[in-house]
Amino acid sequence: METKIAIVTIHDVNPSCTERLEQVTDILEGQNISYNLSLVPFYQQKFNLMNYPTFINQLLSLSKKQNVEITLHGLYHEINTVIEDFESQPKEQEKSEIQIGLKIIETVKLPLPTTFIPPAWRLSRETIEALKILNFKIAESRSSIEFIQAEKKYLLSPVMNWDKYGDKDKNREMLNENKDEFYKHLFNLDGESFGIFRLAIHPPHDPTEALEDQMKMIEYLKTNQNYKFITYSQLADNVLSNKTSNE
Repeated sequence: METKIAIVTIHDVNPSCTERLEQVTDILEGQNISYNLSLVPFYQQKFNLMNYPTFINQLLSLSKKQNVEITLHGLYHEINTVIEDFESQPKEQEKSEIQIGLKIIETVKLPLPTTFIPPAWRLSRETIEALKILNFKIAESRSSIEFIQAEKKYLLSPVMNWDKYGDKDKNREMLNENKDEFYKHLFNLDGESFGIFRLAIHPPHDPTEALEDQMKMIEYLKTNQNYKFITYSQLADNVLSNKTSNE
């Protein structure tokens, strides 16, 4: 892929991180870029979207913007620190959890997502098959993006991610590690990176200092590398368009 594309996604979006989410989205809006909100409809089996009208209004306001897309990030994400499993569960159970998540989103009148990002970016072929039946366009894993209906898959570098442990203090070790990876390896003085770059922001678990680093990286991609920031749907539309034109 010759065009430089960046995909910025806010993960673990749920009512428990309302203030932090508002802070992050305000800064991203100031960056004037497209980005994604990866929503957990029943976070930890404690925070059901349907019980938080103020948070729903916050999401509704964001979803009406042309530069924002809502994606589905599992149903619970985790229960008692155990990550929700879309890699080894039976297909029907995976399909059921996705359907419940969609039903909650539909009930609160948010746009139905067409992109699925499993917790921890781990998913199976059975999940892909379930998502195809449910008319999803994209599924994302740690090292690939799968265009489900188009039956295409792109292998990618791992997502730039600060949430390794689900704990803000433990995740502090990612600060220097990610800066080294970004500036010294991906974008060193003698070269530049092409293709798709993905950056994941986790309001509940990222170290506080990570937000400044994330915004500096986004600015670097815009100013120094001329990356185009798009949503997942825009990416899928581009892929489908290219497939049609090449047939």
